[in-house]
Amino acid sequence: MFKTVQLGFLLLVSFLLLPGFTPKPKPYFPKKVNAVIQAKCYGCHSIDGKSQKAKDKLMWDDLAGMAKEQQLEKIQSIQKVLEKGSMPPEKFLEKMPEKKLTDKETKAMRKWADKTAKKLSK
Repeated sequence: MFKTVQLGFLLLVSFLLLPGFTPKPKPYFPKKVNAVIQAKCYGCHSIDGKSQKAKDKLMWDDLAGMAKEQQLEKIQSIQKVLEKGSMPPEKFLEKMPEKKLTDKETKAMRKWADKTAKKLSK
């Protein structure tokens, strides 16, 4: 048993030390924004999401690892979606109305997206 654990540890360390391997950084979201993302967005826009279309549009965990231009593009897309109020989609909300963003949640998300877009535009 101990040798198996040692071998597993050595394999993991070896993998992490491979040239070119860089762990993917987790994006930082303010507490209020993260709460909204976790409760209302992450179910579809994460690795565990069931809709490939949703994952293709946005993967929250991928934001930090993107180039600055790509991040800005995604944030601008998020801004448009928040302006339109098109997320979550109406069809989804028919089944899960509790996932609808409140005015307060929308305001927090918009404030974060606007601030982030300004930083990325510099």
